[in-house]
Amino acid sequence: MFSNKVQLGLILTLCTLFSSTALFGQSETEAKNTAVMKRFYDEVVNQGKLDLIDELVADNFVDHEETPGIPADKAGLKTFMTAFRSAFPDLKFTVNDLAASGDKVWVYITITGTHKGTFMDIPATGKQISVNGFDIVRFADGKAVEHWGLTDSMTMMTQLGVMGEEGH
Repeated sequence: MFSNKVQLGLILTLCTLFSSTALFGQSETEAKNTAVMKRFYDEVVNQGKLDLIDELVADNFVDHEETPGIPADKAGLKTFMTAFRSAFPDLKFTVNDLAASGDKVWVYITITGTHKGTFMDIPATGKQISVNGFDIVRFADGKAVEHWGLTDSMTMMTQLGVMGEEGH
């Protein structure tokens, strides 16, 4: 039959083919965009490396999940992330699910942290949050250019004790 070297070569070739993102329906661009999203969550959010925003986010970035009083641009993203990490020093975004299609990446996340500083005019409560959210990010040239998101803010406010169980 085949020699061990031929069998090993065949196995390595098959492994290379089956590990190709194209065979699993994800293009090289989608794979790169997914990697940028994972890096943003891991390094910018979870590790607090806010200077990486300049590397991962385009100068013409637009945030469609606007926060009152914060510009919906790259500078506003930096302002928001600085405030969020300051209020929740142990802030963590856990990626529950992620999908890419074309120039967009969709992510379902869980946000956790302990409220140790003022956040959106709410003084530190010392309480922990665990809320879910969705992000959709459009990429161009390997950088985030648009963001749409939805975070369960009502649950967060309830967990912080700012809002009652019934929403008031």
